[in-house]
Amino acid sequence: MAVKVGKGYARRIIFEHLKFDSVRNPIIIDQNYCSIRGACPEMPTGVHISNVAYIGLSGTSSTDIAINLNCSRTVACTGILLESIELISAYMDRQVTSSCLNAYGNAIGVVRPDPCLQS
Repeated sequence: MAVKVGKGYARRIIFEHLKFDSVRNPIIIDQNYCSIRGACPEMPTGVHISNVAYIGLSGTSSTDIAINLNCSRTVACTGILLESIELISAYMDRQVTSSCLNAYGNAIGVVRPDPCLQS
């Protein structure tokens, strides 16, 4: 089975003033998506994601990773902005985290979880 790789770009996207209530993956970019975890090879090219802003997002996450920016090694995500973010776990006894891979940008006023973007 041949695996097709997308080409092109997704840029200048804004997610603004959203309130989440027990949402899976409130903030996510996954350039390495695979329907069977660990079974897909990493592709050498892909869609370049740039200038994506998440502004004024709050609420609860039903997953432990509330900010998941999983970008390609060969086509990293650039110009990502996290601004005024506060996400907590939907479960009383848990904490949410961030996970970033090859994601570059800035975080301003992110209360929680701690942002993981690279500059």
